[in-house]
Amino acid sequence: MPFGPKNAPYEFSRMVAQLLETCEDFAVPYLDDIAVFSVMFQEHIKHLETVLQRIQQASLTIKPSKCKFAQSQVKYLGHIFGQGCRRPSELKIEAVKNFPTQRTKTDIRAFLGLAGYYSHYIPMFSTIAAPLTDSLKEKCRKGIVQWTEDCEKAFNSLKQALSSKPVLQSPDYNR
Repeated sequence: MPFGPKNAPYEFSRMVAQLLETCEDFAVPYLDDIAVFSVMFQEHIKHLETVLQRIQQASLTIKPSKCKFAQSQVKYLGHIFGQGCRRPSELKIEAVKNFPTQRTKTDIRAFLGLAGYYSHYIPMFSTIAAPLTDSLKEKCRKGIVQWTEDCEKAFNSLKQALSSKPVLQSPDYNR
């Protein structure tokens, strides 16, 4: 399916999701990527076999040079997954850390979008970000907001929280 038509990515994603409908416990599709994960290596081989058979049955092809198999950790959608942990990608942390202090609504929205993508790593994200969010609600001339001390504190707190290399652990149901 060519990706030129507007709805091609959606249709392709929908088709892959249907293809892997009963594999939700070990396979996650996103556009033209599929992440297959398992706890044990032998289990992983079975999961890969299932996914590859379904791809073959659907007459789809994969490009081996773009595949990575049996990795202990993988970068996927701006996160690094592996060994029961999930953390933000180093590049994204650097982007947040080096984000310059800005005073336009557009720049504040860009920062909140970038930091917000990783909000589940920051406890009480919305409370910390509230001064920045509130600054977007005010009417201002030429899109330049009044940068208050609270805005500066929120901006630096969010940068610091993501710079501290946060990690989410998978739950241990045996405890």
